[in-house]
Amino acid sequence: MMKLFFALSGIALSTVAMAQSTGMPPYTPDPGPVAGNWEATLSGTGDSDTEDGFDNSDFGFAGSIGYYLTKNIPLTFKQGVSYGDVGDSNFLNGRSVFQAAYQWDLARWQPYLGLNLGGRYGARVEDDGVWGPEGGLKFFVNESTFVFGSISYEMLISKCCTEGVIPYALGIGFDF
Repeated sequence: MMKLFFALSGIALSTVAMAQSTGMPPYTPDPGPVAGNWEATLSGTGDSDTEDGFDNSDFGFAGSIGYYLTKNIPLTFKQGVSYGDVGDSNFLNGRSVFQAAYQWDLARWQPYLGLNLGGRYGARVEDDGVWGPEGGLKFFVNESTFVFGSISYEMLISKCCTEGVIPYALGIGFDF
């Protein structure tokens, strides 16, 4: 019995040693991206039109892909699709924006502030370019997976600074 115990212990230790020597990445205490990482997100979204006092809101989903120029500066493309039901009509809208942001590295909590530039299009919205600030907060549950929330204020380019849209999102993201 004792020989079996030592044999199993030896096999377990050699397996651990082989796994460490084959280049399995160790976990580090510093979660989050590094320069050269890519990032992908999926989120549930919504937006509210400020023209009618937040009366016109819709909900949908969005995805994004980004690249970290440095540990703190991601460039991101975001694509969203939303659905709304106002009165007797249903509608489908899209939103595509590019974002440059600065992300503070506070270990697991990483707030960011960015600038969006893109467009919105679809039914019951004016097809137009949009621009404006976005703020958000990422919480890293491990080295490369995070949950996040964000809110932005995007002004219509044709009606600069008089009308806007407030997109918001809750989602999950992955750095790779």
